[in-house]
Amino acid sequence: MELHAYTRTISDLFSVKKKYVVPRFQREYSWDTEQISELWDDIVSNIYINNNDDNFNHEEYFIGSLVLVGDDKSVEMQIVDGQQRLTTLTILLSTLCQRFVEINKNNIAESIYENYIAGKDDDGKYYFKLQNETPKPFFQTVIQDIDKKKGTPNSNEEHTLLDSYNEFYYYTSRDSLNKRFKNYCLDDKLYENLLKAIRDQVVKYLKVIFITVKEEEDAYTIFETLNARGMDLSFVNLIKNKVFKTLKTTHPDDFAKTNWKKLTNIIDLGDGVGSLETFVRHWWISRYDYTSGDNVYKHFKKRWNNREIGENFLGELVNDADLYVKISSPITEDFKQQEEKDLYRSLLALKIFNVSQQKPFILSLFKTLKEKKVKLSQAREILAFIEKFHFSFNAICSMRPSGIEGSYSKAARKLFEGTNKRDCGAAIDELKQQLEKRLPDKKIFINNFSKLRYVSKYTKKKKLIQYIFSYIESTKQTTNEFKPDSMTLEHILPQSSNAEFVGFIGNLLPLGGELNEKAANKEFLKKIDIYKESNFALTQEFAQSVPQKWGKEEIKKRTNYLAEYCYDLMWNDGNP
Repeated sequence: MELHAYTRTISDLFSVKKKYVVPRFQREYSWDTEQISELWDDIVSNIYINNNDDNFNHEEYFIGSLVLVGDDKSVEMQIVDGQQRLTTLTILLSTLCQRFVEINKNNIAESIYENYIAGKDDDGKYYFKLQNETPKPFFQTVIQDIDKKKGTPNSNEEHTLLDSYNEFYYYTSRDSLNKRFKNYCLDDKLYENLLKAIRDQVVKYLKVIFITVKEEEDAYTIFETLNARGMDLSFVNLIKNKVFKTLKTTHPDDFAKTNWKKLTNIIDLGDGVGSLETFVRHWWISRYDYTSGDNVYKHFKKRWNNREIGENFLGELVNDADLYVKISSPITEDFKQQEEKDLYRSLLALKIFNVSQQKPFILSLFKTLKEKKVKLSQAREILAFIEKFHFSFNAICSMRPSGIEGSYSKAARKLFEGTNKRDCGAAIDELKQQLEKRLPDKKIFINNFSKLRYVSKYTKKKKLIQYIFSYIESTKQTTNEFKPDSMTLEHILPQSSNAEFVGFIGNLLPLGGELNEKAANKEFLKKIDIYKESNFALTQEFAQSVPQKWGKEEIKKRTNYLAEYCYDLMWNDGNP
């Protein structure tokens, strides 16, 4: 591999007739506000105003290495490493263009634009010196162009690009620079000169180590070598690099690029699904090896090099991403059949509990269900068990989850490898046995259950308490038409009493919205007739056997009753 390294300024890079292309294997732009702030501080802290004549002095500053494919004769160069920095500096220069336009210094704005952001080819046609296809045309029209258009970001990357632009736009405002250089009064002239000084600091005094290689094949190798030790990229981007290195076909379509974009869009648009890294790791441990995120790439690379996985890898990821969204963020439209409603309710409950260890197993479960290696009745039963387990283990008792995810991964892989219903059934039974060993005992459950609170100033447990009442109601209702959507939480002893125990679950009842408003802050005994109008069985039962007074002891007694009732309902064969 032939390498060449030089020290270059940003002006050296952008003032020549070259295009710097973000290649297909690169990750999306991802700099956050903290990184933007750090770069800005590095830039302006190396600018000094001379007290004698208001001129500016500059210190050189090194911002890292830049690795590209090409040589001095190349018109187009691919960015192997450094695209985040080049993109960020382009955004800053574009912000400076806008600031000069706003103070009617169009000639300076055009000079920055034509020297460092855009260029002309031999036919006199404009091109952008930094070229990135992924956020096209948003990045080009909203940020790079000197005549900026208004645009709405449609992806995480576009949101991040716009956030970076807005950060720099704020930093380059007169108010912000006044605070930064507070010993000086920034009149119009000094503000203009300070903007010029920032421009000069960026293009003349920021230094990079400019490294070039001739072959694209070497670029993939360098990319992996620079980032494989966890210094810069996530394991997902290293996997992406490896896949793109193999799947090079771009005609009639770039299969790798198209499907990777489809994959990221599926995960990004899923409500509460989590990151792409979380999905890929869950997918991996549901099929191959149980490992941490730090080691996924190592395991992937080994299997990839041994040809245990191949070109169908990306297609399988995309197909399973839709299923992952379905189980992570369930919607009624995905469970239209009556016999599927229980699956939906269990998945929705797990989302309320905010747990994720079970996702690799459920991903495999739904795949084997689709392949008819598992019966729908089996899937409903194990999912209901998982729901009850995580309600007790996580939502109520907050117990240490060590080993739980490993059990799920093992069961998921057995389902994936299973060739018939017997194999899959055995995997499900084994998982159930493993989880049963981790169930909290009744005393621990009751103790933690009694700590549940809900008042208007503390709503963290509101959805969980609504879940508990919905679960109890579903067992008491005699039809399948029970719909808890309109449930509100009624405080029997009003919150206006300010009693410390008013938020206990024993002081709460499920009630429809209209009846809740009707009850309002009425006295205890005057609420009873309103409770009798409720369709909730739990509320009806309370109204039929109401005590003569209602205070701390009665609330504690009912709290313990609900805790025991709930535990026995779930774990004593449904016989509280």
